Amino acid sequence: MKKWLLKSIDGNLSEGLRKETGLPSLVCDLLVARGIHTADKAGEYFNGDSGSLSDPYLIKDMDKAVAAIEEALENGDKITVYGDYDCDGITATVMLVSHIEALGGEVDWYIPQRDEGYGLNLHAIQKIADSGTGLIITVDNGISAVNEAELVYELGMKLVITDHHAVPEVMPRAEAVVDPHRHDDDCPCKYIAGCVVALKLIMALEHDTESVLEQYADLACIGTIGDVVPLVGENRIIVKAGLSEMEYSENSGLQALISAAGLHADAMTATAVAFGLCPRINAAGRYGEPSKAAELFLAQKRSIAAAHAEELCELNEQRKQCEAEILDEAVAQLTGDPRAFNERVLVVVGDGWKHGVIGIVSARLTERYGKPSIVIGIENGEARGSARSIDGFSIFGLLNSCKDVLTKYGGHEKAGGFSLEKDMVEEFRDKVRAYSAEHFPVMPVPVIEADKEPTVFDMDISAVENLKYLQPFGEENPAPLFLLKNCEIISTRPLKDGKYTSFQAQYCGRQFKFLCFSVAYADFPFHIGDRADVLANLEVNEYNDVKSVSIRVKELRRSGINQDKLFAAKDIYEKIINGEKVDGRLAGRIIPTTGDMKLPFDLARKYKNVDGAAEYALSMGMNYCKFMMCLHIFNEFGHLKLDRVNGTMEFIKGGRKIELEQSAVIKRIKKSCGMI
Repeated sequence: MKKWLLKSIDGNLSEGLRKETGLPSLVCDLLVARGIHTADKAGEYFNGDSGSLSDPYLIKDMDKAVAAIEEALENGDKITVYGDYDCDGITATVMLVSHIEALGGEVDWYIPQRDEGYGLNLHAIQKIADSGTGLIITVDNGISAVNEAELVYELGMKLVITDHHAVPEVMPRAEAVVDPHRHDDDCPCKYIAGCVVALKLIMALEHDTESVLEQYADLACIGTIGDVVPLVGENRIIVKAGLSEMEYSENSGLQALISAAGLHADAMTATAVAFGLCPRINAAGRYGEPSKAAELFLAQKRSIAAAHAEELCELNEQRKQCEAEILDEAVAQLTGDPRAFNERVLVVVGDGWKHGVIGIVSARLTERYGKPSIVIGIENGEARGSARSIDGFSIFGLLNSCKDVLTKYGGHEKAGGFSLEKDMVEEFRDKVRAYSAEHFPVMPVPVIEADKEPTVFDMDISAVENLKYLQPFGEENPAPLFLLKNCEIISTRPLKDGKYTSFQAQYCGRQFKFLCFSVAYADFPFHIGDRADVLANLEVNEYNDVKSVSIRVKELRRSGINQDKLFAAKDIYEKIINGEKVDGRLAGRIIPTTGDMKLPFDLARKYKNVDGAAEYALSMGMNYCKFMMCLHIFNEFGHLKLDRVNGTMEFIKGGRKIELEQSAVIKRIKKSCGMI
């Protein structure tokens, strides 16, 4: 469950923006909701082009990087571009290699396999030196490679670093360190991907912005979207340019990948890139074959490019299968270990879980359960972990508190990675538990924020069509999310053999079609006449030349729920389940009586989905904690099979007589309340 928030829109600012710009009212509302409330800011948002990009020489050391590269070219020194195995690093590598080659330089490239670890490593540096390289240029890495940089110089080579990650206190030795996050860097483009740092290096080498952007915008667009940087400012300009250039791209590998993914180059969107292209490129790195993705984009012949593209698609299918298997094993592990599931931070461990995939699994667990999660895979005797979090709980802070049992770690607020000895996994788990309990007696609540509660006029086809002007959508510029309250369900029907649900509902006096791809038809918790609140994206659907507004549901819940009471009661419930102390004054609100049992009993017979039943109980005035305790009592006395991990329950006929005074659940509540 997430807490729903609604942005506040200043109507006066929106109306003023509409009068200044002539933009549609709905678009103005959404711009104001995103902090854009003047004509100048709106102009920058909509009309940015290559001329709006900042001078690459504003980035510290860019002049030194250009000088070092030009010297190597003039001397005929071999140059090796050292990249990274993700989408950002691969596109950056390809762009820079292609350009140095076009300048007539002798150029090679090296992308480490995931098993080698991120960034420069000593073995790779020796190998590059043995190949006769005179200058190494890093892209999307290198800013923390202090020891590795020393080896570069010991072996008689020079180094140029281009990166976009946080800068440590001590920077590596290099001819130039080009990173917009340097403390002495005043450039205006701080939050760009590694591929854009490489793009700006090429612009600096050419003393040209427009033609370089035209040539490389397609690859820079993919790397930018893949690295999930904010799609605002210069990033938005580059992505817009890249999407428009894809139809005309001369990169055979890109055209082959678009075709193999079943996409259309003349109608590319940021969403299509994010879910169609980036996973296929990343799949190569996840399976220890990042060179295959680079070879795709460097391929000159269409036949070779097509073969590489098909190979990436196959690797992506393997990735999805592996991800599904690990996720199933992780869920089974939580099902078999209730204590692990009840923890503030989910920790699961598995032998043979590929470290290239566990980050995705961690993201899935966090999204499903609304908790930070850590997934640890053990391969060849080494434990490596990946973590994802929710707003308000810092993964880096957690890992830093456990650093004495970790051999390596890094990350930021929402994600991180680490490694440790296999024998230290249980001690690490204990430290995670202790840190979470000490620093988060009340866990943060995951939130989702809607842009606007639409009027009936906002739901017109012409208004919804205008939303396309806000594209491309991505990080910090998401597709507008709307809150539709009190929708009356009129009809329901299954989609894709019941895998998904479609329903008709009345909103603001008009009927609309809702598409719900997150709930199977059999699990849809609403009936005809029920009222639901819906968070959704609005789209225009065209079928047989007839247009209609289609509502793509992101989340939905029963109308009339008090969120503050819900999450307060949920926190109390989770503390009791964990055997923690709660305020004894709450006992009267959470200890079920015989009279309290009827509604949960009826709902348990009617519903299979726990959250759906809980929402109904909340709408009838019962608090979440008491409702869940009733379910636990039914489970205790054999009337119900409660599966909290999967959020399901199965009613069982013929259970034992319920005697509340003998219930272990009641005793647990009383113990938490200090009553026994």
